[in-house]
Amino acid sequence: MVSEPRLKIEIMANSSSSYLSLPLNTMVHMLTIKLTSSNYLLWRNQFVPLLTSQELFGYLDGSVVAPCVVITDSSGVTKPNPAHNSWLHTDQMLLSLLLSSLTEESMSEVLGLRHSHEAWQALEVSFSHRSKTRELQLKDELQLMQRGSQSVAEFSRIFKGLCDQLAAIGRPVGDTDKVHWYLQALGPDYKIFSTTMISQHPLPSFSEIVPKAVSHEIFAKSISHSPSTSVYYTQQTSRRSEPKRGKPRFSTSSTYSGSVKPPSNTVVYCQLCDKEGHLAKRCWNFLKLKKKQSANIAEAFSACTV
Repeated sequence: MVSEPRLKIEIMANSSSSYLSLPLNTMVHMLTIKLTSSNYLLWRNQFVPLLTSQELFGYLDGSVVAPCVVITDSSGVTKPNPAHNSWLHTDQMLLSLLLSSLTEESMSEVLGLRHSHEAWQALEVSFSHRSKTRELQLKDELQLMQRGSQSVAEFSRIFKGLCDQLAAIGRPVGDTDKVHWYLQALGPDYKIFSTTMISQHPLPSFSEIVPKAVSHEIFAKSISHSPSTSVYYTQQTSRRSEPKRGKPRFSTSSTYSGSVKPPSNTVVYCQLCDKEGHLAKRCWNFLKLKKKQSANIAEAFSACTV
């Protein structure tokens, strides 16, 4: 009769081997990312779901411990433990799988290690802090970015690329932070646009704000380069500056505002209404304005009378 501890080991070994449905070559091709100093979290994220689906991740995190190397049967004879052999076979297969996904840089961290659990822990200790440094570096770049002379479309692609890198290493940026940093980086030329966006409730998502910023840039350029505005201004300036043909025009300055009259053979034009035949001081618009101002002054004095 098999003892209870031995029975548990055999069941564990048989259970583990029954889940090894994918061959090693297939899993090697499924792990496409090689470990470097800057992508540990991304590299780790491809291992965990694959090995978990195969009931093998316990070998890496240490939850599946190695059985005894030898066992003693009921007659007192010591012999190799088949459960340990099964465990060792799976362990060495996983170690080979780990080594196949390493670069020369990361391979140096696991030289001399004999089991998959030891290699997994060594890589985590060595590279996890580097990934944290990379995360902080990317976040600093996002917060300090400025659009400068770049187009909005080009700047948006670079900004989104940094956000995608953070998401790839398992540290995605929240949409609120993403919108806030993006609007800040657009610069003072987009102050009104950014203020309008940030004051909306609910706050637009990053994917909604980017096309709006691009449209705003295109619209602003179309206004600044519109030919109709400059043509209209030029026409109006030319029309007012050039005198009417055959009718010499004289200024309504103080020279003719007093007792001195313009020559009798000239036509005078009003500087206020642009009509001929009278001076500015005789213009109905001027007299009307003067009368209104006098009435306002009288009303003010009346209000102050005790």
